[in-house]
Parts: sequence; C-alpha cells; structure tokens
Amino acid sequence: MLHSTLTGCRSWLFVPGHDADCLADALDSGADAIVIDLEEFTPAASRHTACQAFVSMAESCRQRGVSPMVRINALDKGGRAELKLLMGASPEAVFLPKVEEVTQLTALSSALSREEKHWGIAPETTAIIPTIESRLGIKRISELLHSCPRVLAALLGTGDLAHDLKLSPEERSASLAPFRQLFLRACDDAGMLAIDGPWPAKKGFEADQSWSYQCGFRARCVVDSRQIKPLHRLLSAPST
Repeated sequence: MLHSTLTGCRSWLFVPGHDADCLADALDSGADAIVIDLEEFTPAASRHTACQAFVSMAESCRQRGVSPMVRINALDKGGRAELKLLMGASPEAVFLPKVEEVTQLTALSSALSREEKHWGIAPETTAIIPTIESRLGIKRISELLHSCPRVLAALLGTGDLAHDLKLSPEERSASLAPFRQLFLRACDDAGMLAIDGPWPAKKGFEADQSWSYQCGFRARCVVDSRQIKPLHRLLSAPST
C-alpha cells in the first residue's frame, strides 16, 4: 500500500543533496516533506555523493517525523543509477522531472519494483510524483495521473512551465493562473494531491499563497525554507 500519509503533507521543501548547511536548515525548517533534488539543485559532479548521504538524511528526517523524498534525473540521464544508490534508504516518494509521456512513469514504476525487491522493501510502497512542467504535460495530465497506481500526487513545475510558455517575469503570475487552475482540477478529478509550484521571488509569496489557497491548493513546493512558517499559517486560515 502506498504511503497515504503523504497526501497530508502541506510543505514540500526542495533542497540540494550536497550542501550540508542546507540539509541542516531543512531539518530545522518545520517542513512536512524534504525532497533531495538531484535534478535541478545538485551539481552533476556531486550527485553520487548526495545519493550516498541520503541514507543518513532519510534517517534524520524520520526521527523528526518528516517524510524523506528525492527527485531523480530522467532514467536515461542518470536516474536509474541514482535509484540504485538511493533505494537502500527507502524514500517515501520519488519525483520524476519533465513528465510528458506515460512510458516515463511506467518505466520508473518497473525500476522501483526491481529496487524494492533487491532491498527487501515491501512491493508498491514507494510513491511516484510526476513533475508537470510543460504545455504538453498539462495537455496530457489526466492520462499521466491515471497511468500508474504508484502515482498519488503531482507537482506543477511553474518555473519550467513559464519558460516553455515563453513568459516574461512580469507576465508569469497572471499568465500561469489558468494553468495552475487546470492542473488543480485534473488532480482533484483523479483524487490526487495537487502540489502547487514554488514562488522564487523575495516578495509577494503571501499574496500568491493566499490566491493559491482560495483556488483550492492545499500543498506547495517550497525552495526557500523561510516560506514554511507563513505557508503553514496561510494553509490553516479559514476559507472565505
């Protein structure tokens, strides 16, 4: 059975896997889930070391009641080798970037099944969370969400989506709004948790998070640990 507790995670903090100070800060942040991001935040030269360090990081997370997770690279771009190193620590979920094809998810599910068997992990207990970050991914989202029983949530990669849509920083907030709403509706229709994308700017987080909450999002990817406390406060606000 997949980890149903993951659907209760509000804050999903993405951090580099090679930076000891960032990892220590993440553990003290109060985040519900910590995601070691090998795809975007960890330099290629440091990924092997980050995978090895994940064993102790996962244990530290569990001691604090935090869910340890990872975002790997695409299977054909190092992700398969990363899984072999990571799965000994039994991450609760594996994020896959730039998902546009059902075959990406079914291939990851098969790879996870092999690693679960190798490491003596109960079958089907590692969740998959696809990152939807392109116009094509949004177009195919319903099919992607129903492609694999391991998928129980999805993340909207707003940064790469804005790049794919060729949006300027000034256009980003307003132009992404309909895509965020479409993503949320698709996840709701599939009975899955919708994780809203990060807010990378220094200002404006609380206003955007209030909008996100009013739309119906109840979980968010965070890349700045200082946003965790206001996120939790805003997510506990009564609906109006």
